[in-house]
Amino acid sequence: MNLVAHQLLSFNQPKWQVGNHLGEVVKGRNFEDYSPEIVTGILLHRFIDNFTDTDETVKRSTARLHQKYRKYSPIIIDIFYDYLLIKNWEKYSDENFLSFKKNVYQRLLEHKDIYPSRLLKTTQAMVKYDWFEKYGTLEGLEITLLHLSKRTKFTNNMHMAVKDLYVQEEAFNQEFNEFFPKILKASKNFLALE
Repeated sequence: MNLVAHQLLSFNQPKWQVGNHLGEVVKGRNFEDYSPEIVTGILLHRFIDNFTDTDETVKRSTARLHQKYRKYSPIIIDIFYDYLLIKNWEKYSDENFLSFKKNVYQRLLEHKDIYPSRLLKTTQAMVKYDWFEKYGTLEGLEITLLHLSKRTKFTNNMHMAVKDLYVQEEAFNQEFNEFFPKILKASKNFLALE
């Protein structure tokens, strides 16, 4: 899952949200200096990534792109699934998306002093360029994937995948809505919320 989903799956708990965000860059046991609540968020991030990577529904979505995009297919699906989460927002959240986005940005910036420099730059760019808003449109997805493609070692055409989403959006949407209730329930179980 990508940034929007990770934040929604932190269930509006500020320290879990910050830890989940830190989970992008904190590896191994390098979390031991953080507070217990932030560590929970870091471990939640890892749980979500592992659950997503091994889920059969997500694998079906990824397989649909594999011939064209090879090893970049899972990255593309992560971005697609944020787009589809925003499209299906009212099914999965009682908070309106604009309010959610504003609260996430504010909470993440409030803790910027604990981020490694790479994550700090990413967080500042995310807020400045309103990445969450971009994830909600096909044009924004294309821009996002183009920027991602420039950061990879190998030449790729990830940004072209937006055409695949446009053509097959109904199938991707069906798979997303099959998958997301599973990760929602699993995340609640992981956090002992159910």
